[in-house]
Amino acid sequence: MKRMTMIGDIGWSRFYHLGDEAMTEFALDALRARADVEITLIAGEPEYAAKMYGVDAVSRIGFKRDRPPNITRMRTILDYAESGGEKGGLAADDPAIRVIETVRNSDAVLIAGGGNLNSMFAQHIFERATLAKLARIFDKPYALTSQTLGPLIYDEDRGIVHDLLAEAEFVGTRESYTTQLAGELGAGDAKIRRQVDDAFSLTAGDADREAVADLTDNPFIVASFAEKASSPMITDSDYRLRVIEIVRRIAEETGLRLLLVPHGGAFAPAPQTRDQLTDAQIADSADNDLVQPTRMLTARQLVALTERAEFVIGTRYHAGIFAGAAAVPFISLAPNLYSSIRMRGAAENVGMRDFVLPLDSIDDIVDTAVGVARNRDSLQTTLRQRSVARREEHRKWWDFLVETTIGSEEARVPGDERAGELTEAPGFFHADEVPNDYVANVELVRERLNSVQDYGLVMAVKDRRAALARTEVNRLKAKLRRAEDKVERAEARLSRTDRAKELREKKPAVRAMRQMQKLNVRLRGAARSASRFGNR
Repeated sequence: MKRMTMIGDIGWSRFYHLGDEAMTEFALDALRARADVEITLIAGEPEYAAKMYGVDAVSRIGFKRDRPPNITRMRTILDYAESGGEKGGLAADDPAIRVIETVRNSDAVLIAGGGNLNSMFAQHIFERATLAKLARIFDKPYALTSQTLGPLIYDEDRGIVHDLLAEAEFVGTRESYTTQLAGELGAGDAKIRRQVDDAFSLTAGDADREAVADLTDNPFIVASFAEKASSPMITDSDYRLRVIEIVRRIAEETGLRLLLVPHGGAFAPAPQTRDQLTDAQIADSADNDLVQPTRMLTARQLVALTERAEFVIGTRYHAGIFAGAAAVPFISLAPNLYSSIRMRGAAENVGMRDFVLPLDSIDDIVDTAVGVARNRDSLQTTLRQRSVARREEHRKWWDFLVETTIGSEEARVPGDERAGELTEAPGFFHADEVPNDYVANVELVRERLNSVQDYGLVMAVKDRRAALARTEVNRLKAKLRRAEDKVERAEARLSRTDRAKELREKKPAVRAMRQMQKLNVRLRGAARSASRFGNR
């Protein structure tokens, strides 16, 4: 039996991020289908993750957003691993020790999908980079699958990201932007391979379809919205107002139910959070019975629900992934730089790039929704052909991944005699664009979407420079405080020295004065005695 260590941004008892969980869940399916493999997950809450997925699990190593302590912790962990525990000084209960032992006992390491390799989330970069270094220390192959890189990689992170990419067996990228950026950061050393998002091939079972049957009685649209804009271009309150107007108008003009399905939330008994709270506000403010928030669904249940939808719309990235895979038309709304890059990449994979629209193009969004509702069947026919081709391509991708990481001895799809020959990743076909004939000026829409990305990048760079400036100011203030403290301590020492010196200099005179005082006392006493004798 082979052993695989895998990390994903998953496994929290009070928060379920549907897209991240979907990628890891499919990776588990794909590994189990191809190999006799024992998988250990690195997860947020290992006991919860182990119960959810039926595998062993350990805690994350644990990093923070601040780079200086992360750098120190990474060096400490690697020293500990390289020395067999002789160096590094990790506490006995440090979670890094379990990770070190897990990697040591594995045959390979897999970094599952997500958009975590982003300088906005330095802790995720260090977590994955340290895991990769541990794999190299113990001579274990590692790979990355279903990745979005950036869009922000700060200068101070480029070295660590380069090593992470360059030392991997290969890096699977889920959009053209990441493919290009990974090539630049890898400096020609990384093996970059294009693929679809791993959640694309996640499937629903009969139990999942039964679980959502109560939601599918009448025709519906799946609508999934992030709880906030995460953009300098729009406030969160304005973001919600736009979403409310969009869903209200679509409901009025199509007559279809809009099921507001959260992608970030929690299962009972944990309290509702994030998308769940926003969905309730949107439904209440839309003032239309056709706009209905749903309960939190699992990823597989959402796949089952999406299969029955008229179309899908929203600001959640994975909503488009599930729709494209199910050959259901979708409209992705991009409020920020990060969303725009990922959504355009996902839509490009099935030829729906012009159905990614900026959030401020409300009329274009509504017109596109109405047009898609009227022409669903023709769009679905086109998407079905591409979905079938992408799934087959994705199957070959995972054949290649397993063959390359844990080897061909047990990594064999039942009935597939090609194991041992899968030395090259499958190709990635170009999907012709489906024209969006429902907007007045598609070129203008594209430019407006480009401006979302450009403005987001400019503001991100500006914010980063401001943050660095604040850090430098704080560093100089701290340095000044230390200098002032040093001066105060020096002045105090000098004052004590001067006082001591003064006392030392005065000491002979004081002794002489006291001797004179004593002599005067004796003289006065002698004078009194003489006077008494004289009077006799």
